[in-house]
Amino acid sequence: MTRYGDEPPSAKPGVDYPVKVHISGIRIRYPCDEGRCNGVLHAEAVLNQEKVELTGKIDYGARDFYDPRNLQVRLVPGDYSARLVKAPHKDAALSLYDVYELLLPDRHVWRCTVTGMFE
Repeated sequence: MTRYGDEPPSAKPGVDYPVKVHISGIRIRYPCDEGRCNGVLHAEAVLNQEKVELTGKIDYGARDFYDPRNLQVRLVPGDYSARLVKAPHKDAALSLYDVYELLLPDRHVWRCTVTGMFE
């Protein structure tokens, strides 16, 4: 039995994505909980002139349904636009745990969090 996950949310008309992001690499992990495996994508990126790690879920339902070739159409290394959704530490010098929506070429958005910093 195959269980399909939800499509990523679409970009809302009139919403601006002013932040430039360069994705240089991605990796995917499959943590499983209660028989369901959700993909977690980690992306190495340059965001606001900082090298960061972005982390977000990719929920495609059952693991046997997930096809990595499907994701390559959505997110590959390259340049993207994003918008800041939530900044939990507004006064902090680091942007750790800031939440962004990254605009994909097909007008869907990938919600991701800054989970790491590089030199």
